[in-house]
Amino acid sequence: MKILFLSDFFLSGQTTHVLELAKQLTMTQHEVHISFGQIHSRLFFTYYAPLLKSWGIPFSQRERLSRSSQFLSRFKPEIIHCHSSTLFPKARQLADRLGIPYVLTCHGLGFSHPKYTLDLQSANGIIAIGARVAEEIMSISPNVAIIPNGIDTTHFVPPIFPSKPRSSILYVGRMDRGRLRPLRKLALLLQNEFGLPLSVIADWDPNIENTRFTPWQVNLVPYLQQSGIVVACGRTAREALSCSNAVLLMQRAYDGIISPSLITRKDFDFSGNIGRYSFDRLKRDLKRLLTSPSRLEKLQTWGRNYAIENLDSSLMADSTLKIYYEILDSDYAFTNRSPKPSR
Repeated sequence: MKILFLSDFFLSGQTTHVLELAKQLTMTQHEVHISFGQIHSRLFFTYYAPLLKSWGIPFSQRERLSRSSQFLSRFKPEIIHCHSSTLFPKARQLADRLGIPYVLTCHGLGFSHPKYTLDLQSANGIIAIGARVAEEIMSISPNVAIIPNGIDTTHFVPPIFPSKPRSSILYVGRMDRGRLRPLRKLALLLQNEFGLPLSVIADWDPNIENTRFTPWQVNLVPYLQQSGIVVACGRTAREALSCSNAVLLMQRAYDGIISPSLITRKDFDFSGNIGRYSFDRLKRDLKRLLTSPSRLEKLQTWGRNYAIENLDSSLMADSTLKIYYEILDSDYAFTNRSPKPSR
């Protein structure tokens, strides 16, 4: 199958999702071309562009693509998959021009705004990364499927020779003002109650007492392997689990330790914004982990197994392919359909 991705590029879990999905689809013998709209980081040219080339994934910038009827007639995409809300209208217009279906992925909340209505209602399929996102969209369009973010569990792996115990504490996240208050509470708690420092990897230095700042890293694996307890949300929380860490789920609020009991709750998600627990609970959770090496090691092992069974990006790619084939095999007027996958 030939798939045209549309996406802006900025340093975020959304961009990592796009690249990982493209990689997984390419590994299963599908052709993906990524057309980037706005590119918001120079790291694209120094790190990510060579990475895409090494994976055999062609890419272009939107301005060049929109003017290149020659490219479109040569590539002949069978479906368009758009990941950035700024490009939703472009996906709809381009799909109409080419006479092919299009899919939209909604990576967060806010899509109930009227400016998205036409693009969502016209889409042949909509993918939401979680239940809360899906609930917001279902009143606009019934064509919504939930496909959570996936990670490459063959890349995010535990250390081969782990130091024991792995109990250093690392905070990883894109920094914004809404995250500063909970981060200050965490750093102060670690200092006053446990006498421990907090390592922070972020896109800018929050300048908080008792933190050791490291600028954002394109490859987090060495840092996740060296830590034992990671405070994170979203995609980074998944990556930390896969590297065999205990994960405290936090962004603008505290939502608990990711554990066998937490994942069974109806309100569980990876956002770290629900505010499920107070910061008094954070203190108790840290004490449980830091005073019981066996409990910590057991949770670290469970996290790795949970990631392999539930969070691997191959599962995300398989679910996405099913959406594509359901659309292409529907009554939608479409020619030169690709065969269904044998699996």
